[in-house]
Amino acid sequence: MTANQFFVPLIADGAVRIVLRGGEHRHLARAARVRAGEEIWLFDGRGRRCRARVETVAADRTDVVVLETEEPESPRARIALAACLVESKTLETILEKAAELGCSDFIPVTSARSLKSSGERTDRKLERWGRIVRAAAKQCKAHLLTEVHPPRRLKELLRDPGAERLLLLSEHGGRPLKDILTASAPEPAGPPVRVLLLVGPKGGWTAGEEREIRQAGFEAVSLGRRVLRAETAALAGTAMIAHFWNE
Repeated sequence: MTANQFFVPLIADGAVRIVLRGGEHRHLARAARVRAGEEIWLFDGRGRRCRARVETVAADRTDVVVLETEEPESPRARIALAACLVESKTLETILEKAAELGCSDFIPVTSARSLKSSGERTDRKLERWGRIVRAAAKQCKAHLLTEVHPPRRLKELLRDPGAERLLLLSEHGGRPLKDILTASAPEPAGPPVRVLLLVGPKGGWTAGEEREIRQAGFEAVSLGRRVLRAETAALAGTAMIAHFWNE
């Protein structure tokens, strides 16, 4: 297996040659120090990957020839993680690990006890978060790129959660998540197509918020008797879903 994977916006049907420019070219040439004749992997974040051989590494571009292409693949269950805003570095760690675990979507959420969105412009924030998920996908040889959404208010998310299976990590009790995931038939035809895991902020949900979440169709689930930090709960829950329903 080749050691390096790089992102390109599109791998077209029947692609024979591809050019890397900008940040991916600089990563290849300066950080990874890939040289002509070496093989690499390319992925477009839409499910398609290809193995390629580097032909030339110039000052501003890298030219590669495609050796083989893997057809797009999709996970059995698309996992969306909706996590309340926490400190910036902690949130970026959650985002990075969620991308490594194969989340299809990451949705930052604002609630009564979450941190509020910083004054930083949303486009700049999304650009930085996009770099994080691309780096994570490259590191773990992923096919798909996690889509990072702008922060949403809890009430907005509840109006349109965008998934058929809605799970709420609750410290106030709920069905053990492992029981849902290890059931012989979680759905009549297998795992749900889309699942949304909602994780609260430090300090937890208010009583009113948790009531509204349950009324919106979310099923309360538990990770056990321990009260986990928000970031630990988010990643533990995501890892369990990914393992049992996608691996």
